[in-house]
Amino acid sequence: MAVKKRNPLFVIVASFITFGIYALYWFYSTTKELGEVNKSEVNPIVWTIALFIPFVNLYFLWKYSGEAEKLMNKKHSQLVLFIAWLVFFPIVQYLVQNELNAKAAA
Repeated sequence: MAVKKRNPLFVIVASFITFGIYALYWFYSTTKELGEVNKSEVNPIVWTIALFIPFVNLYFLWKYSGEAEKLMNKKHSQLVLFIAWLVFFPIVQYLVQNELNAKAAA
């Protein structure tokens, strides 16, 4: 599977319009893509389901942030990305989608 190019602003707007349903789909899709790009073993189904389990979701957001940090060649630290998930998740959506788009174009 190739990395799918998505408009980062569409991802953010669609996430809000659908009350988070698109955000879950986006999280699942990008988790799979991050695993492929980083050559990591990730299970996007488990990671997405884990978002609904209190405290466990924090662990998987931390792991996602680590995968995103690898994708971005440490341009943004795992800690900064994790805090962005907790404070205002569209920041992470924008950053990760931009980097994935760059990989899709390559």
